[in-house]
Amino acid sequence: MLHCRLSMQELYDLGIVHTNDVKLFYPRVRDRTDITVLRDKKTGVIFLNTIEHMDLSHYEKMKGGSYWGGKNREEALELYGEDDKRRAAQFSAFIKGKDLIDIGCGTGGLLDQIKNVVKSVAGVELQNYAREELEKLGYTIYRLPADVPKESFDVAGLFHVFEHFTEPLKALKEVRTLLCTGGTILIEVPHARDVLLKLDAFKAFSLWSEHLVLHTKESLRTYLETAGFRDIRIEGFQRYSLANHIGWLVDGKPGGQERYTVSEDSSSAYEKILKETDQTDTLIAFAEK
Repeated sequence: MLHCRLSMQELYDLGIVHTNDVKLFYPRVRDRTDITVLRDKKTGVIFLNTIEHMDLSHYEKMKGGSYWGGKNREEALELYGEDDKRRAAQFSAFIKGKDLIDIGCGTGGLLDQIKNVVKSVAGVELQNYAREELEKLGYTIYRLPADVPKESFDVAGLFHVFEHFTEPLKALKEVRTLLCTGGTILIEVPHARDVLLKLDAFKAFSLWSEHLVLHTKESLRTYLETAGFRDIRIEGFQRYSLANHIGWLVDGKPGGQERYTVSEDSSSAYEKILKETDQTDTLIAFAEK
């Protein structure tokens, strides 16, 4: 049996996937051999055949900075700090002077980057170590969205978090209650139509037991609309460069940006093509309460 309706029922209920259109996309995820990856051939949405392996305790029990490949917060920030800096620059004009909460803030790299730009900043983080470290630095950090005071924020950010939720619709509805009237949810997720997902080597590297669903623009819009959001805008964004993609095509492995040199003009033209053909690696959504 390819699909598991019990664990992924929400996708069927929302009309995002359909029983007769579900096909095997890849026989395993990178960290487990007992989980298969499925795809709806019409909608393009990619999802795991089960979510029974995932619950809150999976994240709470993480030690130190191990989740990010480091021993502590400092090492984690060194490994993943570039995306935090990029987001702070990319969204600075939008978040300036606003009350913002970062849902799934991790070790707080983004909080560090934007704390002097926003009016106030807070976070939600399940991992006990990360939450405790951030509280020591004076940040207000909640364990779950349900713990956050209602209608307290102008912006709620979910950066590569939404794909981890076992109950994504419920989570979106909870986040909506945290926003003031007219507040905005800002979501960044991996894209199910990423051009590199045509390569088996990339599938083996990137498909993961924690990424329960990889969305398309259409599926992300369906979730946001069903959760009650309006004025939804979803756009493609390319995180990884042409040089990185050359590395995958030539060598079948990541890190091409460290092995190949590509002109800025060529890389920009390539990113433009990916956006126009809806094959970027990332989707970014804005939606209002």
